[in-house]
Amino acid sequence: MPTTVTTRAIQHRIQVNDVTLAVTEYAGQTAATDAPSLVLLHGIGSTGASWWPVIDQLAAHFRLLVPDLRGHGASDKPPHGYLMPDHASDLDGLLTSFGIDRPLLFGHSLGGLISLTWATEHPDKARAIAIEDSPLRGGSRVVPTFDGWIVMAQMTPDELTTHYLSEYPHWPEDDCRRRAEVMTSVALPVFQELRAANLQPEHADRIKPLSVIESPVLLVHGDLESGGMVIPDDVVRFTASLPDAQAIRIPGAGHSLHRDHPDALLNAVLPFLLDAKH
Repeated sequence: MPTTVTTRAIQHRIQVNDVTLAVTEYAGQTAATDAPSLVLLHGIGSTGASWWPVIDQLAAHFRLLVPDLRGHGASDKPPHGYLMPDHASDLDGLLTSFGIDRPLLFGHSLGGLISLTWATEHPDKARAIAIEDSPLRGGSRVVPTFDGWIVMAQMTPDELTTHYLSEYPHWPEDDCRRRAEVMTSVALPVFQELRAANLQPEHADRIKPLSVIESPVLLVHGDLESGGMVIPDDVVRFTASLPDAQAIRIPGAGHSLHRDHPDALLNAVLPFLLDAKH
């Protein structure tokens, strides 16, 4: 993963609800001064810096606002308050803070679910919503994944670096070290509260509540056998349930498309977002 971006970055700290969020703003030199705002929401156990592989390309067209979610990175880490409505309320506060009435949203995994949760309360407010490999069902099947994250989050950075090097031998050691430092800095209730929530009956099927969303939605996903988290049957239901939804599969891709397949992801998402910004 790139360790730097060339686009100028401006750091903000904004108060939303009961927390202060760290938000990085990127404004590319080729983007018009009135370029629409695109909010990038990272996945669980990560930070806004995880978007670096695609920042420069996206900033050529959009003003980017990239927060660290509550409990992550440089944002506040309260002792509780990590359920989906909490994150969606933070997103709404961020949009208000930056004066954005018609946002473009692009979320990876948890970030995609946050975008969709926010959109159920604001069905036609977003210009468009792009979702990257966000799992569309919860239930007991996701518990082992959360249990693994909880164990990893309690390791030392050195221990987790060793684990990543063993689990992902194709990752450079520097990437494993950075990933370990980020994961072990996440507030433990981030994982614990969402694990418990996923066992509630209403979280077993995340698609049904989304039928109210009128904004255009694009789901880009990988393959289960390659590490993706979207079940093919859910893709069919997702596109059939929303009034304006489409899906693009990237064959052979796993869960982190923007890291492992940035060009393929941008080829799928950019036309969708560019069409919506006009």
